[in-house]
Amino acid sequence: MDSTTLTEFADHLIDDLTVGTDPGTDSLGRLLSETRMTVDDDAILAVMVAAVRLGNVAAYLLAQTSAAAERLAIPARKRLKNGAQLLTELGVAPAAACRAARVGRAAAGLAPVANALRDGALSIEHADAVVRGIAHIAGRTGAVQSAVDHDERGRIVASLMVQTTPREIETRARQIAIALTPAAGEADPAAIPVAENHDLNEMTLHQNDEGRITATLDVDVVTGEELHAALDPLCRPVPRPDGSPDPRSASRRRADAFGQILRTYLSGSERPTSGGVLPHVTLIRPILSGGDTPIVYSSADDTAEGGSVDILGFAGPITAATADLISCDCTATDVTVDDERAPLDVGRTRRLFPPRLRKALGARDRGCAFPGCGRPASWCDAHHMTEWKEGGETSVDNGVLLCRMHHVLIHHTGWEVFLGPDRHPWFRPPADPGSPGRRPAPLRSHARRTLTDLPHAAQAA
Repeated sequence: MDSTTLTEFADHLIDDLTVGTDPGTDSLGRLLSETRMTVDDDAILAVMVAAVRLGNVAAYLLAQTSAAAERLAIPARKRLKNGAQLLTELGVAPAAACRAARVGRAAAGLAPVANALRDGALSIEHADAVVRGIAHIAGRTGAVQSAVDHDERGRIVASLMVQTTPREIETRARQIAIALTPAAGEADPAAIPVAENHDLNEMTLHQNDEGRITATLDVDVVTGEELHAALDPLCRPVPRPDGSPDPRSASRRRADAFGQILRTYLSGSERPTSGGVLPHVTLIRPILSGGDTPIVYSSADDTAEGGSVDILGFAGPITAATADLISCDCTATDVTVDDERAPLDVGRTRRLFPPRLRKALGARDRGCAFPGCGRPASWCDAHHMTEWKEGGETSVDNGVLLCRMHHVLIHHTGWEVFLGPDRHPWFRPPADPGSPGRRPAPLRSHARRTLTDLPHAAQAA
């Protein structure tokens, strides 16, 4: 088969996949567009198997032509760097082009992989995983050719090829590399696997134009395992009050769990100091007239138009709702400053909800009180039902334990929490926009929920 025949085959296949106007014509296009349940099951599966094999063969053809083009210096004559760029110019996605070029270069030294790909029995993704796995082993053991004999190398390739997924191939390659690395080389930094090299750890923090913090992590496998272990119990789904599934995505739950880990760390006393004091979140709040205000650090702010905003020590300005959230359960220090922001007086530091009150709230609420939650008390903030800045007392009757997710919900949405006649917290959902004027019935706290055949997991009596 030459290039002309291959082109004709492709054209014929395209024509056959096009649905014709003649109802009596049997073609792949008509089979796929006019499938009949049960009758066409075997035919559809047969076409799927053939398509998978054809795709693998086509991928082999791409890889081999890319390698041949590089040997002939075709990319260089077209002012391109390599075969991958040549494939990209022809419309192949960059990632797929790099994969094909990588497999094409390695195919000559990995005959079993090339043959399986050519026969349609191995996908290009699996072949590429084997190629990268062999490269990883070579990097860890010197050169595979010198580290192991030919028969052993063949067994390594065969061991990688029988793995089910590319990820399993990568894992198996790391296992083999560790097994082949001489124990005497463990003292050599070059012998440390990249995955275990603590010296390569990096973390970046960036604040975008909207004020959000973007973080990237690149850590060794042990640190990553510790992170997984810390996040796992904290990022499990929490059903909604009506028993429906947690609406948060996995990434959102993971982010919430990471925030809980940070808050737990900052609330502990056995940690390094920063500037002579334990590290903490610094919130600068403007002085408000009349009565006590939940000020961590107060200042006569001089923002434009005479307005004053709350400011975090690192991240900058935030809304009053988020500042109230932070101020609910914190250690407050009043710092009086003059018009030039020079400190005049530093008041006594005080804890809004001291340990004795938190213990009392824990005994009453037994964790997050939000209906359907019940997360442990150690994960919870103490929330003022009536805001402190509005005259609410710091007391058991005005406090409720809420995990951070539901604490944010109370501050940023229309949910209300109040003390019921039983001296336990009750929660009222936001009003239904479709039924203005009608307020939903309040729900008991999680610890006081009742068993009922009503559709709510926590229902008012």
